[in-house]
Formats: sequence, structure tokens, C-alpha cells
Amino acid sequence: MNANAVPGLICAFEFDASGRGRSLPEAQVKGELPGQGNWLWLHLNFSDWRCRRWLEQTFGFPAELTSEICGPPLRQHVSAWEGVLFGHLADFRREFDSDSTEFSWLHFALGERFLITGRVRAVQSAERLRQVIGVGHSFARPASLLSHLLSLYTDSLDMALHRLSDELEMIEDHVLDEHHRGERKRLMLTRREIAQLHRHMRAMRRALQTAERASIPTPEGFALTAARLNNLDQDFADMEARARFFHDEIDAKLTAETNRQLFTLSALTAAFLPPALVAGMFGMNVEGIPFTGAPWGFWAAAGLCGLSSGAVILYLKLMDRG
Repeated sequence: MNANAVPGLICAFEFDASGRGRSLPEAQVKGELPGQGNWLWLHLNFSDWRCRRWLEQTFGFPAELTSEICGPPLRQHVSAWEGVLFGHLADFRREFDSDSTEFSWLHFALGERFLITGRVRAVQSAERLRQVIGVGHSFARPASLLSHLLSLYTDSLDMALHRLSDELEMIEDHVLDEHHRGERKRLMLTRREIAQLHRHMRAMRRALQTAERASIPTPEGFALTAARLNNLDQDFADMEARARFFHDEIDAKLTAETNRQLFTLSALTAAFLPPALVAGMFGMNVEGIPFTGAPWGFWAAAGLCGLSSGAVILYLKLMDRG
């Protein structure tokens, strides 16, 4: 099978018996596994539907298995089929200009002499794994390569955890300094990101633990990843609790500020209501209005307005002290 028959190929590495990997040009990727104890890592783009036929022809996978490996998953899980470990796990989407915490699927199939990973959208862990291999890191078996791939995801998750923790601390400082005008929206975005990461992390931990309880033969690194995710789970739960507390604190401060503004508005309304009543009475076009013939009538009416406002203000102050 020639090189043109390898659809969706993103990168390929061949590892020797010492665990050293070398990048394979597309022209050197054959339709069979390497010999002499070497093994292969292939990273494919599963948006190319020809990958399924190529996997069936090269690795002898049945159509049901290739559909499971390449098809769109409904949940994170790890399964096995006649010595092939396969599944779908969470990863971070890879962007060209910056790292992202958006969710993306990582498909994998692990055998004794091969590791196949695939994706529809670019993922960060595969790219970082390629960089690790490029600097000379060795992997004795495909299982150790897959374990390291999962550890790269947990590293990214840990970095996201620290970044979000720093964000919460900045929001806390602003809330305590009474600078909480724009922090509500900022906190909502942070809570949303924390909840999404926590959800995907728990799903991965559940998938790894379910595979262990089902006695599926998994690499040793899976148990280490599950233990690390268990520790991160508590950290994420603590952050979610802190974020909820800050949200409640901001709501309480905004409510108190609104109440102060409403009290001020109510006080002004109450203070100007009696003068309006006095002015309305003296403005009636009827007989018998006092002070109509006196030159000081306006000032007398204005004095009554001032006295009525002063009386209301004094009453409000006495009520506030009480």
C-alpha cells in the first residue's frame, strides 16, 4: 500500500526497542506494522471517513470496532476488544494563536505494537506529545506513550486550575475593595469555565474507574491519572464553592446599595411631598386663600413649605436613630 493510501494522517512515529521515536514521513508509512520489535504511533484526522477502511485493511479491525473508534462518541469511556484497548476521552482544543480550555474529543486504540490516536478537532495533548518525542523523550511501550498523553491533559487541567484560582483571588480583592461593578459578569464567566472543566474531568475519572472495576486491562498510568484527577476534583469543588460565595457576596452588596439608593429616593420623595401639598393648596383658584392680599404672602407660603420639609427630614432622622 502506497503513501497516498494513508488518509487523514497528521503525524507518524516509529519507536525502536530502546523506546526512541523518529518521525516518519508520509511516504514511509506502510500499510503494515514495523518489524524487529519496533512499534508505531499514528495520529489521524477522523474527519476523513477513509480512515475507517484503512484501519480495517491495515490492522484487521472489524467494521464494528472501527465505527466505535472513529465514530462520534456520546460519553467518555474505555473498552477492550481482543487485546485492543480503545475509547474516547476528553482533551483541550488546540488553537493556532493560544491555548484553549474548550472541550474536544480524543479517540484512541492501543495494541501491543501500536497506538492510534485520532480527533476531529485539533487537540493540545497530541501536539505536546509530539514535541516531547521531538526533544528525545523515550517510551518503552505504546501503553507508556498513552499514559504520558493522559498526563499531559491533566497537566493542562492543573494549569487551568491555577489560572482560575488566580482569577478568583483578583475578583475577591475587587469585591472587598467595593469595586464590584464589573465583577459580576467576570465571575459568571469564571464560574462557567470552572463548571465545564469540572464536568469533563469527573467524566474522565469515572471512565477510568469504570474500566478498572470492569477488570479491563489498562496501562499502569491510567490508575495514576485517576488518582490525580481525584485530587483535582476536590480542588475544583472548593473553587466552585468559593465562586458561589463571591457571587452571593456581590449580590448582597448590590442589594444593599440598591436599598440605600431606594431609601435616599424615598427620603427625598417624603421631604418634598408636604411642600408640594402646601404649594398646591395656595395655588388653587378659589376664594379665601390666605395671604393673597399681603405683600409678604409668598414668603409666608415658602416658609410653610420649608417648615414642612424640615419636619419630615427631622422625623426620618429620628426614625433612623430608633
